[in-house]
Amino acid sequence: MQLRVAERVGRLRWIFLPLGLCALTAVGAHAAADVVGDRVLWCVDRVSAFFDAVFASWSVTAPLVDLVGLSQRSFFARALALAWELSADALIAIPLLGYDERDGKTELRTARALLRKTPTPLRLVRPLATVLVAIAGACSVARMVQGSVQLTLHASLLSHFAAACALFALLLVFVPRAGFRALEHADQKGHLVATGVFGTLVLAPMMLAALYASPLVSFFR
Repeated sequence: MQLRVAERVGRLRWIFLPLGLCALTAVGAHAAADVVGDRVLWCVDRVSAFFDAVFASWSVTAPLVDLVGLSQRSFFARALALAWELSADALIAIPLLGYDERDGKTELRTARALLRKTPTPLRLVRPLATVLVAIAGACSVARMVQGSVQLTLHASLLSHFAAACALFALLLVFVPRAGFRALEHADQKGHLVATGVFGTLVLAPMMLAALYASPLVSFFR
């Protein structure tokens, strides 16, 4: 009976693995977009404060000081972060749905063959961004696991252990596969030209934000 269940689950891996890779990367993109939104709001506040100081110097322009309030600035920052997140999802999360599972040795040989080709920034940005964003997603999922165990069982040590196990499993099973699929997709003819420059402009800041959203050390303290 157990063998039959395992066989049925194994047959459905071709559905669950691509969906899991896409979902994990989308969660990581959301976490990175939150960081981007905070930075954008900080910049907008500084720019707004500068113009407010300028406009307040003359009585004619003084009414313009209150033209852009906190709600407008917050809406702009969130809208920009959302657009950034959706662009990143289109570039690195959606292609993961095309992941075709092979045995580990075959994937390793294919990855080595792809890496032996002439490396260019445009070819490497998306695989690197996918790995970093997937790591940020793994950290987010691990934090959710930690919070759920803590709220349910009120056991701090157990919640940390569960979070560390979830993080380790995601880093071991999903993140390498996401990086492999991104490298494979970036090497396919036409994808580099279509999204190369645009993808680099979108994903370069997303990679930095993903690093801030990936507190790996905190799970082992």
